Amino acid sequence: MSREKIWITIASLWAASIIYFIVYANSTAMQSAINASHGLSLLHGVMDLVLILGGFALIARLIYGISHRS
Repeated sequence: MSREKIWITIASLWAASIIYFIVYANSTAMQSAINASHGLSLLHGVMDLVLILGGFALIARLIYGISHRS
């Protein structure tokens, strides 16, 4: 897998996590389902990690790209 495909995958997962949290914040039914289900709570935690770590990775990649331009 090329580096570009890896970064596209990271950016896609990060965007999906943003969409997930927008839906979560606006849906009381989804919030109730996540609070009631252990499996959905784990999924919520994974999406939280994807949001935080993906955002950090993308910002680090952006800084690296800016500082290593030829």
